Amino acid sequence: MAVRCPWCSREYDITLFEFDRSISCACGNTVTFRHETLTGEALRARMSEDRKVHEIARMADRIASLIVGSDYPWIDIEIEKEKLRARISELFPGRADLYDLIYEPRFRRLKEQFRVQ
Repeated sequence: MAVRCPWCSREYDITLFEFDRSISCACGNTVTFRHETLTGEALRARMSEDRKVHEIARMADRIASLIVGSDYPWIDIEIEKEKLRARISELFPGRADLYDLIYEPRFRRLKEQFRVQ
C-alpha cells in the first residue's frame, strides 16, 4: 500500500510510516500517516459506507458496460441511469449532485465514443 503526499502526489511505501512516523517529502512538505484502530460503532459505520459506495460503483460499471459492449437500447440505458440516480439519492441523502458531477459526464463520454448515432 502506498501513502500519497497531499501536495505533490508522490507515493511512499506505507512501511516508512510505522509507529506514526512522519517523513519529509521530496517537495519539501512533511507527510504523516496515522494508523487508525476502529472499533464498535465507528467500524460498523465505515463498513456500511463502503458497502454503499461499492453498490453505486457496481451499478455505474454495469451501465458503462451496457453502453460500451452491448446493443442494449438507449432508452433502457436511460432507465438504468435513472435507477442509479435514485439509488444515490437514497443512500446519500442531499448528495444527488454526485450523479451529475461524476456519472453523467462519464456516460455521455462513453456514448459519444462507443455508440453510433
